[in-house]
Amino acid sequence: MVADHTTNTPAGASYGATEDVDSAPLLTRGNRSDVISPIVASPSGEARDRVIEDSPHRLWRESDEGFSPQANLRRKLRVIEGYTPSFTRFITFAQIIVFSLSLIPHLGGTIAPWGFHTTSHSTEVTVFGGSTDNQQVYNIPNMWIGPRVETLIHWGAHHLLAGHVTNSFFEKFAGAKFSPCMRSDKHVEEVRSSIEDIEGSYGCCIDQQNSCGMMSQSSCADVSGTFVRTTNCSTLACHISVRPCCHGQQGYCNIITEDHCDAIHGHFHDDAQLCSHVNCLEAVCGMGGFWGKDEPNQWFRFVTPIFMHVGVLHLIPNLLFQYHIGKEIEATAGFWRMAAIYLISGIGGNIVACLFGGPWSLSTGASSSIYGLIAATCVDLFYSWKLVQHRIQQAIRLLCVVFLVLGIGTLPFIDNFAHVGGFIFGIFVTMVFLPAVEIGTFEAVCKNYLRIFSSIILISLIAAALSVFFTNPDSQFCEWCKYIDCVPYVEGLCDGSFLL
Repeated sequence: MVADHTTNTPAGASYGATEDVDSAPLLTRGNRSDVISPIVASPSGEARDRVIEDSPHRLWRESDEGFSPQANLRRKLRVIEGYTPSFTRFITFAQIIVFSLSLIPHLGGTIAPWGFHTTSHSTEVTVFGGSTDNQQVYNIPNMWIGPRVETLIHWGAHHLLAGHVTNSFFEKFAGAKFSPCMRSDKHVEEVRSSIEDIEGSYGCCIDQQNSCGMMSQSSCADVSGTFVRTTNCSTLACHISVRPCCHGQQGYCNIITEDHCDAIHGHFHDDAQLCSHVNCLEAVCGMGGFWGKDEPNQWFRFVTPIFMHVGVLHLIPNLLFQYHIGKEIEATAGFWRMAAIYLISGIGGNIVACLFGGPWSLSTGASSSIYGLIAATCVDLFYSWKLVQHRIQQAIRLLCVVFLVLGIGTLPFIDNFAHVGGFIFGIFVTMVFLPAVEIGTFEAVCKNYLRIFSSIILISLIAAALSVFFTNPDSQFCEWCKYIDCVPYVEGLCDGSFLL
């Protein structure tokens, strides 16, 4: 049975719990729910406690007991009925809205085909020379029932404004963790360098209909065109019908017609003639581009994935779990402290995921924040250890849940780096922000020192992780770390890069 009463007090105060001692649920305020019976309830007639029943809040008060530790604890321990978890409701509502909008085509959203394996179909497109040809178009499915990969990478609220806003906050509304859009990566740079080498031998090919485009001499011969050695076709009296088209998660580039580019859901560059003249990665990333620079710098992707989910089957369990834990933590921490715990855990987990994930790993969702809330539950039990009945049983149950959820993350299609990172950051940020029950001056001093120590560790972790991420161009610097994210229990289990 979930306890009916949750707790909440102003900043700096400490907390009480429910009267239902043995019904405390797992992963809720249950670890503090066992406080009232052994400590607050008067064991004798010396303390004439009374309960204020004529107000929305039931407050335990001592009346003639002076300033003993027990009396001070009674003043602090409160049980507040009907607390409204405003932040938890706000963040849950925002995530539902963002996901819903990402599915609406009129607003720039998409719906991917459902399935487990990439499929292809043949479609008729216009090719160089004006003729038509059947081309294979590959479809990346979404097993979670949600948007296409390109939407997860660069969907933004600028679609709501009909594209009239550029390079603004509205274009950076929602996008997945995708490190190639956030910092330079040597693996990405190697691909770009190879394209420049290949196109060094290109020239302008003119067909019999006076259409032209840049391509290799052998490709021009295949279409019976006239090859002219030049750096662009603009100097020739012909109609340029093929231009660079950026497509795919990894920013592939082909010089094709606009019709062909649309068929493969690509970005057609009508102002360029060679792939080496465009930044396909910037086109794939979208969200306002790279702020006028050639190098990726979309640092805000540490934040935006918290608001976006891969699909319905990802969104629903996340939000149910989030609301169940979040409302209990917020009842103790309050709106702003809950916001700090949730967001810092989420951002920290995303930093870890980008730091250790592969160069093309794509992931999104609120899981890093949710694992931060699980860590907050563990810290809450630690802070309330002396006040909790059946503490050993509760600690064992909580540890079992922690190992279970982190163990599930070692399966494929789940970003366990974000989970582990969110949990680690969640421990330290909760120690800083979550108020604690303090019995006596010595315990209060110890917990204050613990908050200071946790603040130093938290700031150091963020600074170190960001420093390594932005200064180390090799996203695969830690070979063995991949086993934290996915364990190959069977051969080939961990192949693939599309993550939750």
